[in-house]
Amino acid sequence: MPSRGHLGLRLGVGRWLIVILLSGIVTSLVGVLAFGTSPAWAQVSSGAADRLVVVAGRVTPESYGLYLVDLKNGTISVYQYLSSKHTLRLMAVRNYSFDVQLDEYNTEPPPLEIKKLVQQHKRLAETK
Repeated sequence: MPSRGHLGLRLGVGRWLIVILLSGIVTSLVGVLAFGTSPAWAQVSSGAADRLVVVAGRVTPESYGLYLVDLKNGTISVYQYLSSKHTLRLMAVRNYSFDVQLDEYNTEPPPLEIKKLVQQHKRLAETK
């Protein structure tokens, strides 16, 4: 059994390895989205750059994971990497197609108030 010091070192290296791996994936996906180029391993399927957005980041204060947005199906999926089990766990999935049809929800100030301020600002600019 490894000593406690070696175990801590292995966990630290494992975390950095995951961060580096996820950063490489994100960099490749940015290249796909921005420049239309990608390495062969980053190609999920033809047209994937037009369909999928993947972002690596923290999902809890102690863990990292992936956020996957499927633009074709209108879903967001969140995956957490469990370093203790070397496992990727699905945390949540949500269809956002109805969410984006709302004009406003739980926002301050309301969009109608902003519209009135913009109109007022334009009137003031016209009088100068």
